Amino acid sequence: MSTVVSNARSRFLDYVRSRGTSEPVVSPFLPYPDVIEDALRLCALPGGEDPVANEIALACHLGYEPMFMSQMHELVFQWQVDEELSDEQWEVAAISIPGGKWERRIPRRDVSMYDERCYAVRGREDHTKLVKVCEQVGKREAAIRSYFSEFRSRVGENGVIVIGHPHPGWLGYQIGPQNTFLHWHDYRKEFQISMDAIYEASLFVMQIALEEGIDFMSDSSYGLEMTSPELFQQMDLPYIRKFADWTHERGGLFWYHNCGFTRRLILEGQFNCMGADVIETLAEPPEGDNDLQESRRALDRSICSKGNLSLTLLREGNPEEVAEATRAIVRQVEGYAHIVSTADAVLPGTPGENYVTFVQTARQALGRS
Repeated sequence: MSTVVSNARSRFLDYVRSRGTSEPVVSPFLPYPDVIEDALRLCALPGGEDPVANEIALACHLGYEPMFMSQMHELVFQWQVDEELSDEQWEVAAISIPGGKWERRIPRRDVSMYDERCYAVRGREDHTKLVKVCEQVGKREAAIRSYFSEFRSRVGENGVIVIGHPHPGWLGYQIGPQNTFLHWHDYRKEFQISMDAIYEASLFVMQIALEEGIDFMSDSSYGLEMTSPELFQQMDLPYIRKFADWTHERGGLFWYHNCGFTRRLILEGQFNCMGADVIETLAEPPEGDNDLQESRRALDRSICSKGNLSLTLLREGNPEEVAEATRAIVRQVEGYAHIVSTADAVLPGTPGENYVTFVQTARQALGRS
C-alpha cells in the first residue's frame, strides 16, 4: 500500500491544479524578515540568519504553505556599481554593451519608486541600449541556471517559488512611471521594440527556471490608480496572455499579481482573458478598490484567487480585529478556489502576534485545525 507524502509545496500546487477541490491553502504574501523573526520569538522558536529558512521553520510550526519569489529583471540587467564615479550624493552603475557602457545614476538619499532619476531609460537613445542588454542575456545561462537551482534547493519541498515579474510594460523596471507613459506616447515604436526585447529575454530566463523546478511563471502590471482600462488592454494584456500561453504549453502554471485598483478590470472581464492560474490580489480599501465577494464571483471559476487581508489592519489592528477580518475573507470566498493570504507583501513592523493570529484563524476557519 503506497503512502502519499504531503508537503507544503505539493499541497499548494495540488490546490491550484485542482481548482480548489483539494485541501485549502493559507499563504501570507512575502512577509518581511522582521515579522517572521518576531513571530518566531512569540512561538519560542529559534531563528537564524537565513530569512527563507526562518519562514520555513515558522510555516512548519503554524501549518501554512509559504511562497517565495525569485529574481527576474535582476538576472537580465546586471548593474555593476562604479565606486570611482560614485560619490556621497550619487551611486553610478553600468552594464557593458557592444560599443561601450550603459550608465545609470541613482541619488543615495530620499529615493522613491516615483523618482525618475532612479531609472536607466530616460531618453529615446536608452531604448537601443536596453535592447542590447536583453540580446546578451544568453551569455549568462550558466549563472542563471545556478541561481535557480540553488534557490530550489534552498526551499526544497517546504514551499512554492514564483518567478519575479518581467514587467514588459515597465521595461523590466528600467523606466519610471511618468516616463512610461511619456515614452509610450512620444516614442511608441522604440517603446514597443523594448517591450519585445524584455519579453524575449524573459522567456529565456523562464525556460531555465522551469527546467530548474520553479513552480510559477508570473507577470504583473499597474492598477487603475496608475493606468486606464484602454492602456491596460493595449500595453499589458497582450504580453500577460503570451506569457501565460507560453507557460501552459510547457505544462507550467502562471501567476498574475496586481495589488492596486482592479475592480473595473475584473468586472469587465479583462482578468478572465489573461490565462492566469492564480490571481493575486483582490485588494479591498485601503490598498485597492475591490469588494472581495463581488470580484471573486466575477472571476472565472478556473482561476484561483489569492488574498486579501488588509496590510494596514494586520500591522495597526489588534488580534481580535485581525481574526474577525480573516474569518470574513473565508466566508466571502466560500465555494470558490481561493488561497487565504494578505493584500500584498506583509509590511515591516507588523506584530508577530497579529501574523500568527492571521494564520491560526485562517486554518481554523478553513477547518484545518
